[in-house]
Amino acid sequence: MTQPAEKQAGPVMGILAQYIKDLSFEVPNARQNVEKAPDIEVNMHVRTDRPGEDKHTVFLDIRASAKQKGEPLFLLELTYAGLFLLQNFSQKDLALALYVEGPRLLFPFARSFLAHVTAEGGFPPLYLAPVNFLEMYEKNLSSADKSSDPSLN
Repeated sequence: MTQPAEKQAGPVMGILAQYIKDLSFEVPNARQNVEKAPDIEVNMHVRTDRPGEDKHTVFLDIRASAKQKGEPLFLLELTYAGLFLLQNFSQKDLALALYVEGPRLLFPFARSFLAHVTAEGGFPPLYLAPVNFLEMYEKNLSSADKSSDPSLN
């Protein structure tokens, strides 16, 4: 007697691990006092990798620099990563899971870590504003030149 075929399950997304892949915090002018709010520039990039059949890694690359009177105060580079289990996704939904939902889930942890590192480095904590990853993804898609990798800048 055969068992009835099971219905195809809906999409499944789970976080298997999250971790700091790379971190650099440089303070080139350690003796310089911060007199006023420095000029801060933050750049963010999302990229992905597929280490297994249903496993995908999402990398959130963040680069933050601070300057005062044109002189660098600090440079912080962080790659925060998450290993995700993604099953039963269409190609379109898989891209959204990788470039929108994955970063959305990782961002609060990366944001907290950036604030902690800058505070421990002797500066006011760097609190990043929330990021609309869907908007970043859509903007990148509209400017992509038929590239198959819609990584975010």
